[in-house]
Amino acid sequence: VQDGKVTEFLPPRAGVSLEQTRTIRLIQDNLTQRMSDPASGGVIELPVKITKPLSENIQGFQGITELIGKATTRFTGSPANRISNIKNGVKFLTGIMIQPGEEFSTLQTLGTVDNTTGYLPELVIKGNRTIPEFGGGLCQVSTTLFRAIMNAGLPVTQRRNHAFRVSYYEWDGDGKFIGPGLDATIYSPEPDLRFKNDTATAILIYGYVKGDQVTFELYGTSDGRTSEVKGPVLLSETPAGDPIYESTDLLPKGVTKQVETAHPGGVAVATYIITHPDGNVTTKEFKSSYRRWPARYLVGTGEETQP
Repeated sequence: VQDGKVTEFLPPRAGVSLEQTRTIRLIQDNLTQRMSDPASGGVIELPVKITKPLSENIQGFQGITELIGKATTRFTGSPANRISNIKNGVKFLTGIMIQPGEEFSTLQTLGTVDNTTGYLPELVIKGNRTIPEFGGGLCQVSTTLFRAIMNAGLPVTQRRNHAFRVSYYEWDGDGKFIGPGLDATIYSPEPDLRFKNDTATAILIYGYVKGDQVTFELYGTSDGRTSEVKGPVLLSETPAGDPIYESTDLLPKGVTKQVETAHPGGVAVATYIITHPDGNVTTKEFKSSYRRWPARYLVGTGEETQP
């Protein structure tokens, strides 16, 4: 641990050992049976002993003994700058520890998002347009973390959906289509993604990128709670609408360039249910409203290009 952040971490793993005495007895019994009946015998299931990892009394790690929540999303087809920003964002969040009673802020943890912190220009939603800014693609990071938080059964204190539907976030980590409603957008100074550690021990965020997948794992100690996400369910859908054409002298006359892809609007809802060990149930509804997003084209009015 350096400056309150974990720099090296090996997730706990259960130990497995062969029970040798029982194994020898099984082999002997099997061979003895085959001496009297050559057709008998067969596969022997080796008996093993599973030993769960023990928590060590290391300052800052006390109580972190197991995986309590995990989520994976895919960014298949993302451009190079977006992939680079995703990897960079995961690096800043990995190793962060949230103490009992503490609220975690994604934006505060990420800090400054510009070229000085390793980010590249990529598309972000701003107003009614998508434009390149440093850190474009970080919402893949916040969306994955949002789902890991819910899988851990932790209270989400702040979350907002995107202005329009983004195809990257309508699939789960296994490549199954789930539709809109489980995304979480971030943009400084707001909106933010926040959650609270209401467990009795610290929670460690551990993230990584493998292939076209980003994963967040949350480690701590389970108090026996369970969680469930019902949905998302698409309540309504609005057509994207007619394409928008804008004239520009930055393109030669006769040239048309598409700058926005059409996305239907609509409303989706997901219900987040936490069941505590004492039987108390906490329910939170995430209702997401998406604007319809028509295709947009630039039509050139400038000087015609010479052959």
